[in-house]
Amino acid sequence: MIRSALISLAVLSALPAQALELELPGVAVLSHEESESATYYSLPVSPWLGTAAEMMTAEGSLSRSVWQVEDYSGSSAQLMASLRAQIEAQGYSPVFACDATLCGGFDFRFAMDVTPEPAMHVDLGDYSYFVGRLDGESGAEFVGLLTSRGGARGYIHMVRISPADMLPVAVAVSTRSPQGDEIVDLRESLTVQGTATLIDLSFSTGSSTLAEGEYPSLTDLAAFLQDNPDISVVLVGHTDAEGSLEGNIALSRARADAVRGYLIRALGVDGAQLAAEGVGYLAPRANNASDEGRQQNRRVEVVVTSTR
Repeated sequence: MIRSALISLAVLSALPAQALELELPGVAVLSHEESESATYYSLPVSPWLGTAAEMMTAEGSLSRSVWQVEDYSGSSAQLMASLRAQIEAQGYSPVFACDATLCGGFDFRFAMDVTPEPAMHVDLGDYSYFVGRLDGESGAEFVGLLTSRGGARGYIHMVRISPADMLPVAVAVSTRSPQGDEIVDLRESLTVQGTATLIDLSFSTGSSTLAEGEYPSLTDLAAFLQDNPDISVVLVGHTDAEGSLEGNIALSRARADAVRGYLIRALGVDGAQLAAEGVGYLAPRANNASDEGRQQNRRVEVVVTSTR
């Protein structure tokens, strides 16, 4: 099942609390979530001032969530701009905001209490930060937001500190991709169209090793194949146009084979249902002249070949 991009956050208190709703671009996966009922949390509210940043300490219930946005080709500033506009539209006033260089780079980043890798990644040269405040009858609520990116993923780190207890983060399904296209469930796509793209895979640059992590698309594909033992598919690897055709065909085939091995070893798929091939850069879906296009072209697709 494709996970979403429409995030609803609600606060529970003795008084009716205002919900905070955020729509994230593309397919967003919740990679970390935690809460504390009574604590202190410090937020930087100035750039790095040589030896320290000015800190604001808030007291109350803490909710911390991290999302990873798959196939994200924008900058951390663009990701922040959308989220900040939504937060301010719901009544939050800006307290402080900055981007990597103006914040203070390395020093400012480590003034913050941030969920570590692999859930949250911070590029020290490409991150954005925002603190907002919402005043209510029970006191002030603060939102601290940090966005960054790494590889083909965007990262969102959000903390909320409120005088009221907060409900867990609720995730709903979005039906739109970052380009506004309708997102189709993998099972439906394979059944109707006979093909689907595994959009959440992660490989190191130039490597055929599948990075450690959970891949909902592979879980969905495994379930589909186990429910349909007569169906066979080919995993087709694709690359961008950097390097030789021969080398890219070998790399794309190796990546497809790595996915095949994962499905067999980790998810119990019958190997007879799976084949792996690679076509290098011969079937692009975007222009290789841009970083965004090259990211879209690096992918693995599933093609239904037969019913046995």
